[in-house]
Order: sequence, then structure tokens, then C-alpha cells
Amino acid sequence: MEVKLRKHKIKVINAGLGGDKTPAALARLRSDVIALKPDAVSIFLGANDAAVGRGIWADEPRVEPEAYKNNLIWIVHLCRLAGIGKFSIATPAWQFEGAALENCGGVMSTYCIAAREAADESGSRLVPLDAVFAREWLTRGAGAKSGMLLTRDGTHMTAAGNELISATMLSAWKLA
Repeated sequence: MEVKLRKHKIKVINAGLGGDKTPAALARLRSDVIALKPDAVSIFLGANDAAVGRGIWADEPRVEPEAYKNNLIWIVHLCRLAGIGKFSIATPAWQFEGAALENCGGVMSTYCIAAREAADESGSRLVPLDAVFAREWLTRGAGAKSGMLLTRDGTHMTAAGNELISATMLSAWKLA
């Protein structure tokens, strides 16, 4: 991926934080994104928003799908006000795997729909990770050990999962 990005003269700044949820991303948006004056912003949040308030994360307040969607729209809106003109919103990666799926169930689908609605309503490019990851599970999932195909622990991506995310993002930006 790095070679493809160099070819297009794209500088990538990852402003994501482990465990990040959209309310926290909004709170640090000005200092961690807008202050860097990027030409484009690609937003990939949602797994943690979907997981909190459930199962082993039941002690944290929930970020309901509607709040998640509105937070994504606000991120785009605030960036636009700062002069940034290009955006993409990625859906979460379809579903959790393994024990995380057992713990949270199929809750991710409502967050995928919310991300799609946020992309539509904010005029952002859609990065359809939900569809891409679902297709990957349909074609290769039968061989997955412990119910995990693209993550190390049910949530965090393997190298293959990250490659799939990168390829899908490049395709959505028409850079593949």
C-alpha cells in the first residue's frame, strides 16, 4: 500500500486511537485533525461505538447507532467549516469475530447502516467495508479457526484484514 500512496503523493496521518469512540474523536478533532490542515479526511470509526455498553464492556455508556451517525456527520461538518473538502466514511468491518461476536452479537449491522446513512447525508465517499468483509467471509470463512478470519482477537485486524481495509479505501478514493 505504501508504494501506491507514494505514487499518488499522498501523505497519511493516522489520528486514530485504540479504544476510540466517536464522542472522543469529536472532542479531539480540532487538535488532532483540523490543526494539521489535511486536504482530505477518511473516517473509520464504529467498532468501539458498537461494543461499549454490552457484554464485557457493559460498564461504559452506550453510543447508540443514531448518535454514532450524527457524530460522523458532525466530524465532516466541522472539517468542512475548517476548509477541508474531501471525505470518506468507512463502515465498520461487518461483524465482530470469535468471542467478541458471541459477546456483542450481531449489533454491528446497525452501525454499518448508520455509517452508510452518514456518508449519504454528509456527501462523503462511502468505503463499504461491511460488504467487502461479508463477501470475504462468504468466500473464505468456512476455513476460519475459532470463528476468526480477519482479526487476531475478534476485533483487531490481522495483516490480511488491514490489507483488505487499505485496498477498499484506495478503491473508494479511486486510487487503486
